[in-house]
Amino acid sequence: MVFFWRKSDVEKKAEKGDKNAILELIKQGKKEKAEKILKKYASQREDLAELLFELYVQEGKLVQAYPLLKKYGDKIGKAKERAKVYQAVGEYQKAIEEFLKVGDFESLYNVAKIYHQLEKPDKALEYAQRAEKLVPYEKKEELENFITQLKKELGLIEEKKESILDKLRRGLQKTKEAVEFGVLFRGRKVDEEFFEELEEMLVKADVGVKTAVELTEKLRKEAIRKNIKEGEKIKELLKKELKELLKNCQGELKIPEKVGAVLLFVGVNGSGKTTTIGKLAHQLKQKGKKVLLVAGDTFRAAAIEQLEVWAKRAGVDIVKKEEGSDPGAVVYEGMKKAKEEGYEVVLVDTAGRLHTKEPLINELRKIKKVIQKFDKEEPSETLLVIDATTGQNAIQQAKVFKEAVDITGIVVTKLDGSAKGGAVVAICRELKIPIKLVGVGEGIDDLQPFDADAYVEALLE
Repeated sequence: MVFFWRKSDVEKKAEKGDKNAILELIKQGKKEKAEKILKKYASQREDLAELLFELYVQEGKLVQAYPLLKKYGDKIGKAKERAKVYQAVGEYQKAIEEFLKVGDFESLYNVAKIYHQLEKPDKALEYAQRAEKLVPYEKKEELENFITQLKKELGLIEEKKESILDKLRRGLQKTKEAVEFGVLFRGRKVDEEFFEELEEMLVKADVGVKTAVELTEKLRKEAIRKNIKEGEKIKELLKKELKELLKNCQGELKIPEKVGAVLLFVGVNGSGKTTTIGKLAHQLKQKGKKVLLVAGDTFRAAAIEQLEVWAKRAGVDIVKKEEGSDPGAVVYEGMKKAKEEGYEVVLVDTAGRLHTKEPLINELRKIKKVIQKFDKEEPSETLLVIDATTGQNAIQQAKVFKEAVDITGIVVTKLDGSAKGGAVVAICRELKIPIKLVGVGEGIDDLQPFDADAYVEALLE
């Protein structure tokens, strides 16, 4: 017996462009259906373009809302909505203009944050102080901290520079909250129960079961040999063992002084590749390098758009093509531009579709061949970006990428969002590839060179 799905009268009317029927679909929770219909009519009907714009904003699809804003301007949406869309795509001046039309606390605070992002702390302070007059109670402390930060940047308050150790302490806070090494070591008698708890904590921190068992056994034997009875002394021994284990996994980023030094970034979607590229582009630009971004992940439109936003934030150039383009062709165009126009560093983004293993491997190998047509010594680095929050899964993903290309270094991201900060140990032990950079926060300067000693100190505090 065959059943046929019959469209409701509301759906039939909606498909003919009836605005009330489309609103009814949205009310019923059929937002995807409504979005599909609205996209069909948005280029001809301003009223439906406005409805699609509002739907995108409500759903947080700000980048998708941008083409509508580009076409209709201030004829659609409210000023605050338009401002948020402009902000999302890096049209900062337009975002500021729209926010200032509103003039409430949230809008003035957003203007201050945009100016801060544009590295204009004086203007940021001006608008933050204007926002202070309208601040609601629950935002008071946050705004005060922001104003203090701006004053430090302007030299109005003396600032103590945050060290790599301080950044790691902050970044590993979630791991330390979940795995309380300090409590175990402090004032504890060293006995069998102590070592069982230590092994459990190491596993919980995601250093890997094999590593946790081996480390615990080694410390147990050392405690017997040296007749150690205090937890604090075991802590020092554990620090020494971890530093020894990690010292072979510490490496500096290799960027030769020449035109067209390439850093190729690989990793699964969502690992933080694009954000890492954006932050590194900013840091290299600050050091006076001429930087070019290449949007080699043509599989996802969002990846191209996100990289474009980062290019604007960092103040660097980008080579991109439309979604579905041949990644090799994009990389070819990027390399050609780099060589002809004297770009010192080229940062290449790539797709990370692990569920299509063979095409992925072939695509990465092709990209590498294209790069080597221009310079046989490139890429200078092929960096695998790993999300710390995925823990042991990251190691399995890494093995697939190792099949495709020679990985020269690892970037571990989202250490601040993970209770699995010990995964760095497992990554080092299993993959035996140098860890070049770690992401310890959302700030543009929170991408740091990996320091094994500082990492161990912060982890075991």
